[in-house]
Amino acid sequence: MNRLWAGTLLCGLLAGLVGCGKRIPSDVIQPQAMEDLLYDYHLASTLGTSLPYQEQYKKEAYLAYVFQKHGVTQAEFDSSMVWYTRNGVELAELYKRLDERFQRDEERMKAQVAQRDNQIDVSVSGDTVDIWQDRTLYWLSASTLSNRLSFDLKADTTFRPKDALSLTADFRFVPQASPVRQARVVMGLRLLYDNDSIDGCTRIVTASGPQQLFLRPDSAWQLKSVSGFVYYSQPEEVPERGSVLVNDLHLMRYRQQEKVSAPAVPAAPDSLLTEPS
Repeated sequence: MNRLWAGTLLCGLLAGLVGCGKRIPSDVIQPQAMEDLLYDYHLASTLGTSLPYQEQYKKEAYLAYVFQKHGVTQAEFDSSMVWYTRNGVELAELYKRLDERFQRDEERMKAQVAQRDNQIDVSVSGDTVDIWQDRTLYWLSASTLSNRLSFDLKADTTFRPKDALSLTADFRFVPQASPVRQARVVMGLRLLYDNDSIDGCTRIVTASGPQQLFLRPDSAWQLKSVSGFVYYSQPEEVPERGSVLVNDLHLMRYRQQEKVSAPAVPAAPDSLLTEPS
């Protein structure tokens, strides 16, 4: 009887250990609370990037309100994100649920707009369109498994010679209060033409904030494909592991006759691109 009881107890303990999974430290914001916080954080960040230049100071107020609403400090948020970044499974699960949540919101908003205006979504045949076809939110870390995002879009008949393209995103380095030394992001955009010639440009990003990579080709050849990447890196000898949130990704295409200004921030010299290895 004692042996049977001991065996039953052992099985129960093993089942409990398997079911519990990885224990999250008590000083780390727990998954459901972190999901709710990040949901509001990204909404506030997106709202901040849409503000006119003279009202950019409001962005910090939006984020401060989010932290106040959820009862956490900037330091607690940063330290929790460091823990999640170091524990990829928990971070992946968190952002999987978050991405599904944003997708549901986006579909609901599209349906509401279509119902209000009695029209379908804007076609990609317009003069000014967003041709980005993937999710608009990524979290990149120094790990080789999650340090980049890349894309390769085949041009269709809606593209015309000399169409201008603009890759934009909002970057948030973590930890935000004291960024990891020498951490950086490289943005790249490359155009391939049907004569196999290439146009391209890159930009190095080292601080949080919105960035734009603008390219107006001077080639009259028909465009074959549009490709690019966003790549995060930091020196291996730096012990502190950092990451960057890439939010509000868009790839806009503009017709030649439109007057489109290049970004106000200084751009890196144009170059023929190869994606960082």
